Amino acid sequence: MRKIFIDPGSIDYSLVHEAAQVIFNEGIVALPTETVYGLAGRADKKEVVEKLYKIKQRPGEKPFAYVVDNPQEATDNYFFTLPPFGYRLIERFWPGPLTIIYYAPDDRKIGVRVPSHVVAKEIFKEANVPVYLPSANISGEKEAVSASEVEAIFDGKIDLVVDSGSSSHAQASTVIDLTQHPFKILREGVVLGKDIVEVFVKKRVLFVCTGNSCRSPLAQFLLEKYLQEVKPHLESRYQIISCGIHALENSRISTSAASILRDQEGIDARWFRAKKMDRHIILSSDLIFTMEDSQSNYILSFEPTVQGRIFSLKKFLPPQLERDIPDPIGGSFELYGQVYSLIKSAILEIIDWL
Repeated sequence: MRKIFIDPGSIDYSLVHEAAQVIFNEGIVALPTETVYGLAGRADKKEVVEKLYKIKQRPGEKPFAYVVDNPQEATDNYFFTLPPFGYRLIERFWPGPLTIIYYAPDDRKIGVRVPSHVVAKEIFKEANVPVYLPSANISGEKEAVSASEVEAIFDGKIDLVVDSGSSSHAQASTVIDLTQHPFKILREGVVLGKDIVEVFVKKRVLFVCTGNSCRSPLAQFLLEKYLQEVKPHLESRYQIISCGIHALENSRISTSAASILRDQEGIDARWFRAKKMDRHIILSSDLIFTMEDSQSNYILSFEPTVQGRIFSLKKFLPPQLERDIPDPIGGSFELYGQVYSLIKSAILEIIDWL
């Protein structure tokens, strides 16, 4: 059994390649994560999986979790569409010590983790194959947190040990099952249950327009203000954000919209920066409000799973005013004022609805 040392602060990529090649060639490699050391083996090779079960003395009915080097790989290629809460967990805790169980596209229940340990991430990226990474221990016994502990347990039974010092947390990852409603913590590890609950209870409300410079920022700021004033007990339960389908990332709110917020509402919006819409921001939101029907239809055309939580803002206007919220960009200040009034009317109705 060979051992190599890879310094996390000054990575030797020839050694990363060596470790990745052992995995690719169906060997088993012990390597560090931020939690404990793990045993990496190809998940797509039956003989490798059988060897992992054998050397760990693990019951065959207990599946292993996959490990990937980045969150997008997990959400794009391993999981079926998660509930919004799942994407916010990923946003908060990945890369890091949380294993998420959910359905794969073929309806199997699988576990996936994205470690934050830089050496592990580089090895998995280089290997570029599906990998299982159970903890380096005999099933039911203490997990190894250093290369020397791995050697003591598995000497002669695995192909390579990667030594990068002791694991920083020296505690297993937290495991959460999102197939159980609303969720079930199967093992509390580094990530505490209270921190998971904090993410769960804070729902995300998203406003979408075209450029995220006029209409959706107005809606965002107005909902934040009036939720605090009308239903202060709910303020901590909602995160309110906005984005634009064709937004110029980090551009400022329009001068007219900022002036209206300042003069009519006493809100300083000068800090606001635009955000371009992406798949994650849509999927992580519990409620999505668009300014026009065409925007709702566009979002549903590429992400139909959000049907049922996407609404046109006009549905919250009085019947005599029900229409798409017009885009005021390039228009008169009077038009901006009309748009502000329409949005405010809808926002007050939404607050009553929440």
